[in-house]
Amino acid sequence: MWDFTSPRKVIFGEDALEYLSEKQFKHVFIVTDPVMRKLHLHLLEEQLKATNAEITIFDEIPGEPTLQIVQKGAKLLAETKPDAIIAFGGGSVMDSAKGMWPMWASPEDGIDAIEGLNPFEDLKLREKTGCILINIPTTSGTGSDVTWATVLTDNSSETERKASFGNRELVADITILDPILTKTLPRSLIAGAGLDALSHAVGGYLSTWANDFSDALLLHAFKLLWINIPIAYHQAETGEVNFEIREKLHNAATMSGWGFSNSQIILGHAIGHTIGGAFKIPHSRCIGAACWYSLMYNKTSVSDRIADLARTIGIEGKSKEELSVNLIKEFKRLLIELNLPVSLQEMGVTKEKYDAEIESVIDYTLNDSGTLSNPRPVDYEDYVKIYEYFFEGRELDF
Repeated sequence: MWDFTSPRKVIFGEDALEYLSEKQFKHVFIVTDPVMRKLHLHLLEEQLKATNAEITIFDEIPGEPTLQIVQKGAKLLAETKPDAIIAFGGGSVMDSAKGMWPMWASPEDGIDAIEGLNPFEDLKLREKTGCILINIPTTSGTGSDVTWATVLTDNSSETERKASFGNRELVADITILDPILTKTLPRSLIAGAGLDALSHAVGGYLSTWANDFSDALLLHAFKLLWINIPIAYHQAETGEVNFEIREKLHNAATMSGWGFSNSQIILGHAIGHTIGGAFKIPHSRCIGAACWYSLMYNKTSVSDRIADLARTIGIEGKSKEELSVNLIKEFKRLLIELNLPVSLQEMGVTKEKYDAEIESVIDYTLNDSGTLSNPRPVDYEDYVKIYEYFFEGRELDF
């Protein structure tokens, strides 16, 4: 038995932010970062003025949020006691807000309120805090606005790692998708965030926990992302913004997050989470190549599913095996077109750093949830070989 968890509302399209002006809040706690505060926060404040709500802004979220910064935000939540938390930003901001909420609800547990999360535990977040969560993504990639997981950096040990935590109560009550917020995205972020969303679609569709409901979202999200990422990327080279294209990407990223959060991630994200923390590589820069390696590793086990993805975007082939090979070739071509790296060396990882960290890296990757739900079993020795190939950018042959 399984269940499909969703936000209560998804508000999307032009002027979606105006939905906020229709709500009656007493105190709104906005979680954001310094860049979003400077670029777009005024759009949010304009809508909230109509509600006469008191506003508290916590804008200290870094690109790679830690458990410690989340704990700081949770303490401020406990002091202000809002009736709505609004996460306004990219995946780091939304993951941070999702981490703050259970820490606020169980202050006696501190960081353990996150580290000890059981996906099926009854947290009673809304009952304990009298608060709802609203996510407003400003990038088209993470899908964190509709997922029940949060990824935070744990720097308590010598080797930093990105740790995943989750509970279905962390799914937002409301997600607001307004394409105006993507207007200032640079082409590098269109590419990196887009590949994150594309990787969610791939991972969720190939996962051993895939199901009819997640498949429907993920296949269409994959198609929308594959078609529109390069268009938006090349338009951004000249400063052009086509909001119809941006809206497609924004919606597709949420659909992809919606789908994989109700199936699971696989090897690609297990690798992406780990090398991001260990080698200080932004997730948006490493996840595309990690996904490419997950396709290569899994093609012998789920060529029929990979062939489905290929057919969805018009790739041709006489058999499921040929379709799988052709998609893998096209995936690498897409990475190169978008100026994204295909090896750890291209990401700036030196041989010295690689040798020093690889044992810890493999241990962390094995313990990531993406390894558990990968369609082809993967053990320590498999990861040794995968990482050796990944370091140089060689195509897998095993």
